[in-house]
Amino acid sequence: MPVLPVRRRSLSNLARGMTLVGLAVLAGCQAERNPTLEFLEETDGTSYDGVSVGEDRIEELRNDIEEYREIVQETTRQYGRIATFQKMLARELIEAEMYGPALEALQAAMELQTDNAVLYYLAGVSAGRSARAGRVSGEAEERLELAERMYREALAIRPDYREALYGLTVLLAFERNRPEEALEFARQLARQETGDPSVRFLLANVLVRVGNVDEAREVYAELAQSAPSSEQRSRAAENVDALGGGR
Repeated sequence: MPVLPVRRRSLSNLARGMTLVGLAVLAGCQAERNPTLEFLEETDGTSYDGVSVGEDRIEELRNDIEEYREIVQETTRQYGRIATFQKMLARELIEAEMYGPALEALQAAMELQTDNAVLYYLAGVSAGRSARAGRVSGEAEERLELAERMYREALAIRPDYREALYGLTVLLAFERNRPEEALEFARQLARQETGDPSVRFLLANVLVRVGNVDEAREVYAELAQSAPSSEQRSRAAENVDALGGGR
């Protein structure tokens, strides 16, 4: 992460200036030593007893505060732009199916935007997709664990995040062989997206994996009637037959 330049005066001078502003008030209010002065002496190595700060100095410090406020605001804007560029880079890398570098860009963006659920979701996608390459290096399981953590972080921020629910369901059911856990998220997703056939196909698949064949057959039977495409209706009807339901 590049270090953004600070103009003119160092931040240590700013900290000392802000300290003196507070001390000017303290010195004017009480002449006796107090815990605040003792703390400042211990941490700053300077004795402030009897310090008298004039109006000119106070005005100078006020000007410094305004100057550094502008610097802080500009630095914040620069970090915001860096986060935006990292997200744009990650999107391009994902579209190019370069999931490892995409994950690195997303992690850099998350350092700047820690509560952005989309970043965690995309990091989950990238980590999960890069697990295939991890089989070569022996890091597949580690990347799948990371993918699960990222999906769960996204849901901690946005519990109804449809894409994260879908991704976590698929990951748990098909990649981590934990269909019982996946079913919880599949049901939550189905309650949220009852009109999406891909969600209901996923729910039915997970139901079969946990041995709930009767409910899975009901879901497939409903899809055989209501799925929007003939291919989906045909596939659902085939699954009903495969589960012993007949037509």
